[in-house]
Amino acid sequence: MNAEIAYQWRKQLVWGLLMIALGCAFLLERAGYIDFDIDITRLWRYWPWLAVISGVTQLIPPTSPKYILGGLGSLFTAGWWYVSFNRIWGWGFEDTWPAVIIAFGVGLLLRPLLDNAYAAVKEQK
Repeated sequence: MNAEIAYQWRKQLVWGLLMIALGCAFLLERAGYIDFDIDITRLWRYWPWLAVISGVTQLIPPTSPKYILGGLGSLFTAGWWYVSFNRIWGWGFEDTWPAVIIAFGVGLLLRPLLDNAYAAVKEQK
């Protein structure tokens, strides 16, 4: 199985399970078994968790450098957005934008290192 197929299966599994859990939770709420006290206007603040889920599906198990960097990028973006939007530590977008440049540079440095590491592993097989 190549890395692309493994990633697609993993992605479908995670998102499928998430949708089933979400649907079951809403169905139980509608049936009166559980009570959600959700303020929709505040719920959208937590969308970065979707990027975290996406990043984790790309990282576990690591199948290629492309997916590792994509997963790390998703995790960074989610964390950066959450910190900036909610002004955690008093930092907003105007304070944290240099972190995006740093993260991009780290990604540029990691790509050749990961490519070499995966090439060495393939040679050993």
